[in-house]
Amino acid sequence: MLLTDHVFDKVRSIDMTLAEFEVLLDEGEVIEETSIEEGVKELVLIMEWSRPLHVVVVVDDIREEERIVTVYEPDEDRWSPDFKVRLR
Repeated sequence: MLLTDHVFDKVRSIDMTLAEFEVLLDEGEVIEETSIEEGVKELVLIMEWSRPLHVVVVVDDIREEERIVTVYEPDEDRWSPDFKVRLR
């Protein structure tokens, strides 16, 4: 699994260690999947931390790797109360 520099910066900005992030990611739930040219883009929800987090993961079938693209705290105004469904 590869992490972009952006992910390292985001993890630090939310006051989490990389080790904590990796453990929590294993417990995450895929809430959205989108087909893309190289494979699948997943949106993973992590609830086992002090605040809910969304993590964008690209599962690249061509390179046979998973890339963590970004991590962020979901906006309560744009998501359902359980942070699993986007509000329109």
